Formats: sequence, structure tokens, C-alpha cells
Amino acid sequence: MMMRMARLALAVAASLAWVSTVNANEASVTDIQAQIERIQAQYQSAEQREESLRAEERQLRERLQELRQRSETLEQERRLALEEMNERYQLVITDPSTDISSAVQTYQRAVDAHQENLTRIRDQVSRMSAKQQEIQQNGLARHSLVNRLESYQERLEFARVARLRTEFNRRGSVEAAQSITCARTDTIQQCEDRGKQLARQRASREYMDNIFSRLSEARLAQENREASGASVRILGARVVSNGFSGQGEYSVNLQVDLEGQLRGNQACTLLRIDSRYCADGSTAERTDEERDAVRQRAEDGVMHQLTVRSNVYDDEVFIDGVSYGSTPLQLMLPAGEHDIVISKHGYDGYSSRVNLREATTIRGELNRSSSALVRGERVQDALYGDAKGPDLIVVPAGRAQVGDQTGNGRANEQPVRSVRIGEMFGVGVYPVTVEQFRDFVAATEYVTEAERSRGCAALNGGEPQFSEDRNWRNPGFQQSRNAPVVCISYNDAQAYVTWLSDTTGSTYRIPTEAQWEYTARAGTESDYWWGNSVGVGRANCRTCGTQWSDIKPSPVGSFPANSWGLHDTVGNVWEWTADDRSGTPVLKGGSYNFAASLARAASRIEMPADFRSNYIGVRVIRTQ
Repeated sequence: MMMRMARLALAVAASLAWVSTVNANEASVTDIQAQIERIQAQYQSAEQREESLRAEERQLRERLQELRQRSETLEQERRLALEEMNERYQLVITDPSTDISSAVQTYQRAVDAHQENLTRIRDQVSRMSAKQQEIQQNGLARHSLVNRLESYQERLEFARVARLRTEFNRRGSVEAAQSITCARTDTIQQCEDRGKQLARQRASREYMDNIFSRLSEARLAQENREASGASVRILGARVVSNGFSGQGEYSVNLQVDLEGQLRGNQACTLLRIDSRYCADGSTAERTDEERDAVRQRAEDGVMHQLTVRSNVYDDEVFIDGVSYGSTPLQLMLPAGEHDIVISKHGYDGYSSRVNLREATTIRGELNRSSSALVRGERVQDALYGDAKGPDLIVVPAGRAQVGDQTGNGRANEQPVRSVRIGEMFGVGVYPVTVEQFRDFVAATEYVTEAERSRGCAALNGGEPQFSEDRNWRNPGFQQSRNAPVVCISYNDAQAYVTWLSDTTGSTYRIPTEAQWEYTARAGTESDYWWGNSVGVGRANCRTCGTQWSDIKPSPVGSFPANSWGLHDTVGNVWEWTADDRSGTPVLKGGSYNFAASLARAASRIEMPADFRSNYIGVRVIRTQ
């Protein structure tokens, strides 16, 4: 007779004996959360103060305008009084008894009123300058708070992982009762072994359930329990009681000692956070591949015909960044949105986004252009002697999605907006280097803003502090000639690209934010061009695990390029760009001493045009 299991005779013992462990990580998580709330409150206060300061500055400016208008009126009154007094003096010549005291007093009052108004104007200008300084300092404070907030956010994730591992990987014991009916073919020993094995299994399940129920983030962990692969390990077991009944049933009570097993990326899976906060990144990579596979299966479906035509021969069609040859072109594509770009050397590019829901025909009209750029070619203009300009690579026309596309960003990255890049352009393969900037200074004797006044800022305890000793030549650390130049302001960068334009005859510019994000993403929609996890050793940021992290910028090109051939779009140094709507200077890309979460393609920080620090550089573009 085959063995059959009887219903559980006794419920699994309710008593679950945990090994007492002081959870030091709980306090750490709580403290960090409190710090985050405090910094968020400070940032909100700084934003409110920014609005207040700008309102005060507007009032001061309006008052200054009133004083200047009044100055014109008082000057007119002074001139009239002077004319009157001169006329009186002429009368004295013919009639010495003429009284001129009244005219003299009137002139004196006009002069005094005019001088008093000039003094008020000077005072008002001084007050405005002081208020503008307050606005700049408040902007620096907000800049610092953003970095501190992101730093604490990262610390929080590490602390959550540490707390979860402490809570999960603890030892405890479970008393489990199990009854089975022995098979006729079983020996006594076999029946006992089976009963004990089933008791161990029940104890393991009970222990796992209790672990999950007692976690600080139990609800989130339960949602991801199946995907995590978390397990428990049996350390040992002892029989509390056991015996056989007259009907061939065997009952056993086991005291089982167990330990939670949470390894590698399992904690990150349970908390649904980036795998870089855990030791092993391989699971994250496999999970990303699985996620991509699921997404791909979900997108499989109806296919529609797309026909692409243009008014020129020998053009090239790019659909979602992939070349499909020249027009006329006819192919089948999945339903949904697709970016269409048609380009040809010597012509302005055509770009369009089509939401494919039926058979569709695109007719692109390409107009002749003065541009001599060819997509994908490397360009480097000669300057003078052996000096050469920045190494450029030509990128196609297309459409840039600017902003946080994954939901992992900050409020100033929303909403996502679509910007059309109407023509191809050359973009720096690397940020501008120390050697390239030295060529500019040698040719022009240009003096940077850091060298003219106050020096250059560096982070000290998370706060940007200026030092007159720091500038692009001496940023506070040793740098090689192929390190990215730092300690340059937006104004310095503007002077550099103007010199490049004048020297080469081509048009160089500081990128707009849309152009920068378009080239940094290289056709992707993820936080980083390789995915949504920054990983370890892929870029130079504070917690990216490189030899330069939180120390200094790495030499340009130390990490792989994105699919369009650009290096260092993630981390290393923040790069100056201009908001394509307002022209406001915006920093992009993150840096060696900032959090990895600020090295995302969408991250942005607005800063004054004269700000400079040893973690900010620039990358240039060439439009023709």
C-alpha cells in the first residue's frame, strides 16, 4: 500500500523563538528619513525665499527706474533755474539794485534736489546689488540642498538594504508538529524520516512567513516575495516528542533552528530598488533582460504598412534611430509611435513622429543646406599651428524627449516635452579638456571669472565654498591635459565657443538642454543610456565604484561611449547647457562628487551664468 498523508494532527506550534538581535539599522533608516524631511523643508523654504527675494528685487528695480526718471525732471528744473539766475545777473549789469537772491536760492534748491536724487540712485543701485547677491547665495543654497537631498536619498536606500538584511538574515527556531500514515512497505526508520522531513518543510514555511510578517517594510516585501528568490536555511533540528499509534500513524514534534538567507540582489528585489544598492549586479542585469522580454512580448501585435518618400535621391531613412536605407521605402512596423528621420548630406534633415494605427505614407521635403556635416562622421577643425578644436561626431536630426521619462526624477524634470531637432549637428565626443582650454587662453590671453574674482567653488561638507586659489589651472586636485576643464562659468564657456567660431569660421555653440539630452540618450528612454541602473564602474560619480569617485574627474574617454559615440555623458563633470525655452544656464549630466541619481539624462540644475566650480565643465556643438 502506498503511503498516504494524514491531515495535520496538530497545528504548527504558534511559538516562534527568535534570536534576540538589536536592530541598529532601524535607527539609521529613521534618522535618515528625518534628515530628508528636514532638507526637503529647507529646500521648500529656499524656493519660497527665492520668490520673495525676486519680488523685492523687482520692487527695487522699479524704484530705481522712478528715481532715474525723477533725475531727468530735476535736471530740467536745474537748467531752468540756472537760466533764470543768469538772466537776473544780466539785469544787475544795467541796474545794480536788482535783487537776484530769490533766483540764486531757487537755483541752489534745484542743485540740492538733483544731488540728493543722485545719492538716492547710488543707494538704490547698491541695494539692488546686495539683493542680487542674496538671490545668488540663495540659489547656491538650493543647489547644495539638492545635492544633500540626493545624497541622503542614496544613504536611505543603502540603509534600507542593510536593515532588511539584518531583519531577514536572523536566526530563530520553530516548533512544528506533523503526523503521517506510514505505508505498508515503509520500515519504521523510513516512516520516521519522512515525518521529520515534512516537519522541517513546514517549519521552513512558517519561519519564512514569520520573517516576512515582521519586516519593517513587510507589505512591499510581500509584493515582491515570489520574484526575490529569498530562502531560509535549516541549521539543525531536535525531536521534542514522537511516537507511533496503533493504526500505523507516526507523529513528531520538531524544534527546528533556522536562518534567513537573503543574498546578492534579493534585498533590492524585495524593496524594488536599483540593484547597485546590493552587492551583486548580475541579478539586476538578468531581471532587466527578463523585463525587456516581457515588454517585447506585450508589444507584439498588429503590424501596419509604412511608406516613406522624399524629394531627393540617395537619402537615408532612420526609423527609431535605425537606418532602413533610402527612399522610396515600404515596410511593416508594429502599431504605436515611431520617429522618422530622412537625411542627406548637403540638405536640412526632415523629422517626424508618426503614431501608426493604419497604413501610412510619409512624404519628406528636404531643402538644401549650407551644412557640410555627414551623419556619423568624426570632425575636428584646425585652429592654428598644431592646435585642433574639439573632436566632434555628427548626430542626425530627430526628436528629443526632454525630461523624466521613467518616473525616477525630480519635479523640475516634469512634464516631459518633445522637442524637434530639425537638422544634424556635430557634438563633442568628450567634454572640453584642459589642453583645449589652454589653447584658447594662450591665443586670447583670456582671464576666467574665477581668476578675476573670488576664485572657484568646491564642495565642502556638501556645501559649495569659493576659494581664490582655485581656478581652471589649479582646481584643487592634480589634473592631466586630457582631464575635462573645470572651474569655468557659463560666461567663460560662451567666450570659448565664440573664439572657436571666429577661429574656424564654423558656428560653435553651448548645447541647448534639448540638444544635450538628445545626444546623451542616443535614442534611449532610460535614465542612463545603458538602462535604468547605473551599475558599478560604468561612470564616474560619487558612488559609482571607480578609482576617481568622489575624488576628482577622470580623464575623458575612460568609460565606454554611448551608441552615438559620445563619452562621459553620465557623471564626471556637470556640463553647461542653455534651457532652449528661456536661455537660462542649466547643468546636465552629474559629476564625480554628486549622487548617481543626479547623473541621469533628465537631471537638471539651473545656475547663474557666473557660477563656477571644480565639478562643472562644458561640451560644445557645431551647427555647420
